[in-house]
Amino acid sequence: MNECLGETVSLCPECLERVTARKVSENGSVFLEKECVAHGRFKTLIWRGDAQSYLNWGKHGTGAVKPLTYLKEFHRGCPFDCGLCSEHQANTCSMIMLVTQRCNLACPVCLASAGKSSEEDPDLRAIAEMYETVWRVAGNPTIQLSGGEPTLRDDLPEIVSMGKRMGFRHVVINSNGIRIAKDRAYVEKLAQAGAGTLYLQFDGLSNDIYQYTRGARMVDLKIRALENCRDAGIGVVLVPTLIPGHNEDQLGGIIRLAKEWLPTVRGVHIQPISYFGRFPNTPDDADRVTIPDVIDGLVRQTHGELEHDDFLPRRSDSSYCSFSGLFVLRNGRLQPMSKRPKGQQLPLSTCCRQPPWESARSFMELHWQLPEGDMLERKENCSPLDRVCHEVATRGLAISCMPFQDVWNIDLERLSRCCLHVATPEMRIIPFCAYYLTSTSGKRLHHVSNL
Repeated sequence: MNECLGETVSLCPECLERVTARKVSENGSVFLEKECVAHGRFKTLIWRGDAQSYLNWGKHGTGAVKPLTYLKEFHRGCPFDCGLCSEHQANTCSMIMLVTQRCNLACPVCLASAGKSSEEDPDLRAIAEMYETVWRVAGNPTIQLSGGEPTLRDDLPEIVSMGKRMGFRHVVINSNGIRIAKDRAYVEKLAQAGAGTLYLQFDGLSNDIYQYTRGARMVDLKIRALENCRDAGIGVVLVPTLIPGHNEDQLGGIIRLAKEWLPTVRGVHIQPISYFGRFPNTPDDADRVTIPDVIDGLVRQTHGELEHDDFLPRRSDSSYCSFSGLFVLRNGRLQPMSKRPKGQQLPLSTCCRQPPWESARSFMELHWQLPEGDMLERKENCSPLDRVCHEVATRGLAISCMPFQDVWNIDLERLSRCCLHVATPEMRIIPFCAYYLTSTSGKRLHHVSNL
């Protein structure tokens, strides 16, 4: 029996025009159904689980806090006025700054289609303007320097240092790890400049997986990148792109490796694959990885060391955008630092009272970076709170997940509350999923000159 759980607005995968959509419960899962007058009906799996679990998860969402400054007025409507426009409902938790479109890989699953542009990298003056735009629009979010492959820029340490001098507290390098593995002196410069975290592409533990996802055998490079970050004092977050039929079985192994590399590895951030680019046919249900699938995999592959109730919907503007859990390694097992009551939702009154975007920033700043050296040293006669802080600093692991939206499952209500944004060299601020979104023919929703 079908049950309508709510209505929203989406886009036609063919023409990218706005269409009405319904969230429908059917056969133990939740689907997004929509119809375009010109191109027919579309139906996409968005939640592999019963309607009640979907609705309970959604209750964790909180009121949004609008950006500090709008760059564009609202004219055509979401998602066409991105800049951000005056209708966007969320401040930035993390800002991706595109500093190059060059890349030293040609990943078959790359959502950025990097390396195909003839545009020159933005110069340092343009980078400074991007930083200034971010500060004016969003205040002090986590900065992710990305591309392309940002480590192809020899002046990346200077870009990091520039951001730190301007007052940004947390600067992250998004990287495939090739240069990080091969150039220890470069890694030292990044550390000295103030890079807090390496956001390391990490799809699994076998070369066959990387051959499929990245077109190269890369396991040894990934381990050498970890070694160089450990020696330089840069924290690492492992970022697997999860692809059905290829590496769903790698979650347990990645968690075990993360435990072995504490405290250098600060977290595991899982990204289920989204379908950008040319996909003329609607992805099947079997091609989808939903939030319940990821949690089920973590529980099953760690043989119950992790439990379903260890993971909380991120207290962000849309709880369907992510989940997270914070753990401490004790006697060889990960123990949760917070937990939902068994089989129940976590009352909002027990959550952090910061605004949701500030809560997400604080989580990344605190748990994705290596703490100061004195925090890593065990002190005698310390308070119970100091002992807990030391334990989290030396044996803490953050596990999180962020499923991105594509043209088939895009929910504009959720998009308008997105707190992960992209800053472009054209001084535009665009929600992440809108920035990379494409039609079935590969037409981009947002055209930017550097692509």
